[in-house]
Amino acid sequence: MKYKVLKSIAHNFSHSFVGYTNYFDDGHVVDDLLQLARQASGERIRIQWIPESQIEDSWPARVQKSIAHFRTWLPRHITNSGGRIEAIREFHTDIFLKPNKQVAVEAYLVDDRGKKHTSNVFF
Repeated sequence: MKYKVLKSIAHNFSHSFVGYTNYFDDGHVVDDLLQLARQASGERIRIQWIPESQIEDSWPARVQKSIAHFRTWLPRHITNSGGRIEAIREFHTDIFLKPNKQVAVEAYLVDDRGKKHTSNVFF
């Protein structure tokens, strides 16, 4: 496996999660994520993919369903992209409000060598 694919894996997966094709229960998940980010007043909304963490009960049901669905898809996405899930120590997607009040998304992955791979996700 080539480790250089890990940054792309993190970016593409996070982009799919916040993209307008992520649609559950008659609505776009990104609309709920944007609302959560605005309510967080600069704090990061973090979706922990690897290792998995508890989904926030206070988040909208649409977001919770989407996270559950994406978690089942993640291993296949990694494999299809040329990676190995065993090579990933940590992977999360952060959604947050920047000081200029724009919403930002960041993909963050740490591989089994300890190298960090970060990518800004524009949507």
